[in-house]
Amino acid sequence: MIGFAGLSHLGIVSSIAAASKGCEVIGFDPNPARCRNLQEGRLEVFEPGLPELLAASRPRLRWTADASDLGGCALVVLSPDVSTDDENRSELSTLHQLIDDVIGRISPDAVLVVLSQVPPGFTRRLAAQRESRHPGAGSSVYYQVETLVLGRAVERSLHPERFIVGCPDPAAPLPPSYTAWVGSFGCPILQIRY
Repeated sequence: MIGFAGLSHLGIVSSIAAASKGCEVIGFDPNPARCRNLQEGRLEVFEPGLPELLAASRPRLRWTADASDLGGCALVVLSPDVSTDDENRSELSTLHQLIDDVIGRISPDAVLVVLSQVPPGFTRRLAAQRESRHPGAGSSVYYQVETLVLGRAVERSLHPERFIVGCPDPAAPLPPSYTAWVGSFGCPILQIRY
């Protein structure tokens, strides 16, 4: 089971794409109305092909405003949109709030992946935060470079050229739950140190 936390443009498209590849997906967002709309098949974002992809994938998707529902997920992906200003500074308050909602409710054994665009050092700090709560859990925090392109998000999500994954140890294999997800897309996976 994969959890996607943060259901803005990035999270909605990415979670539906994962479900379309056969993954069982729980999408979490603290906004109950957003979750209700998604559960009823109403999208807040427009992308060519997304309504059809949602319709085909709905049996493998569940949406919730209760972060505790992520407790059974082996893999949790932080996926809210992060805006940047003209000086390339990221607005991280939504992401920080989401982490506060999620980090104490997921299993210490769950793999945590940051998909949102964040500044250098963010993932290392998140790993240290998780390690302080659950010794050993910091080594299962990863960063995946997101490549969402508005208007082409479905195409890019279903047929990525490659995945670039920031890892605590690039020489080590990715955890099985993470490999199962990214491996379902059939593209190269480039592991680098974050």
